[in-house]
Amino acid sequence: MSQAGCILIVDYKSRVRRETAAALRDLDYQVDEVDSADEARDILKKSSYQVVLAETGLLPGGGFEFLLGQDAITSSTVVILMATSSSMDDVAAVMRAGAADFIQRPYGTDELCLRLEKALKVRFYEHELTYLRHERDVIYRFENFIGESPVIKKVFTLLNKVASSNASILISGETGTGKELVAGAIHYSSPRAAKSFIKVNCAALHDNLLESELFGHEKGAYTGASRQRIGRFEQADRGSLFLDEIGDMSLGTQAKLLRVLQEKEFERLGGDKTIKVDARIISASNKDLGKLIREGQFREDLYYRINVINVHLPPLRERREDIPLLAEYFIRKFAADLKKNVTKLHPDAARFLQRHHWPGNVRELQNCIERAILMSEKDELVVEDLIFMRGLVEDGEALESDQIFRIPPQGIKLEEMENALIIETLKACNWVQKDAALMLGISKRVMNYKVKQLGLAHPRWLKNR
Repeated sequence: MSQAGCILIVDYKSRVRRETAAALRDLDYQVDEVDSADEARDILKKSSYQVVLAETGLLPGGGFEFLLGQDAITSSTVVILMATSSSMDDVAAVMRAGAADFIQRPYGTDELCLRLEKALKVRFYEHELTYLRHERDVIYRFENFIGESPVIKKVFTLLNKVASSNASILISGETGTGKELVAGAIHYSSPRAAKSFIKVNCAALHDNLLESELFGHEKGAYTGASRQRIGRFEQADRGSLFLDEIGDMSLGTQAKLLRVLQEKEFERLGGDKTIKVDARIISASNKDLGKLIREGQFREDLYYRINVINVHLPPLRERREDIPLLAEYFIRKFAADLKKNVTKLHPDAARFLQRHHWPGNVRELQNCIERAILMSEKDELVVEDLIFMRGLVEDGEALESDQIFRIPPQGIKLEEMENALIIETLKACNWVQKDAALMLGISKRVMNYKVKQLGLAHPRWLKNR
């Protein structure tokens, strides 16, 4: 193995145990050894191992039946038995109970290493299959993304161009716009698709924990480090590493990350062995990294390393024509999950959704539809099913103050109010006239007339001519 695993040897034959441990350490495996079932039980309560290599003399009759118990060994641990010809009946019993393999004594180091490699590969593929089953609802393919708006089509065109490269990609956008899904689609549309897609949320971990998460650590590297940990960079070797919310990473960790990106090598915390790594970096942030650089909170040199290609995901309010399509997708999904008969979205409900500002973006829309499906008793979603979005209480009284026009004491002309409302709506819709028209419930032709009447102009309108 290129990156050796942690092995526990359980064998009462001290000379054989020491020889086996020495041979494995020479091959860069980290090895602990004990000579009894009781010692093994104690150490397994405190630490986990990739492999437990156990002498069959400690099997059921000798008190080693705990070896395959759920409390003793994690699901990621491989159990390999060391057997003699006289103990094959015990081997068969424990193999049926879940041991991965056995090796018959006497054996050579080469044979033992082959068995280790084989057993670890089998367990790796089992975990990969479990992961894929768990992720079956997450469709990491560009062609399965939903959207017909010009802004989102532009994003998909860019993604299809850059996915096949090894260039580092920075995905920017507000919370809930789907940055993780896009990162996954980039990986699974790239030549690295057969390798691991590893995700790290940089905002969720304290500085020291984040370093350990990224680079791993050796046993004893700090208080509480009772075993070796393989970091995310090693796990992403020849695959992709997704650094979500990278703007929350401290300057110290940024410096260490920059070194890895430049040199393509690092050491685990508390270790001195240099580990080579080849991982494509896909980063994401909902913060303005340019502003963070000016404020001295983000390294400019790291920014240029991770931002070879920039992908900006537009907020949902800038792609309102996609809202009914997304809503219908979520209706199908949650109706099946919740065993409801809802099959469609009423046109009035679609218009209601399109008028909402959606500060939480696609994630907020998804949660909204899930709740509406759960409460609905009809075969289609109607406005009444979505009324909670407006902050309405049970008796139907409005709570949102921004839905109420306040008339100044001196009064106001209706024309002035209308003009101000048109301008504010255009601003809210990023000066897209058709979106503003939809929000106000008027036609595009009427909106165009009002714009000309007010003498309004905006740079983006000139670009579209």
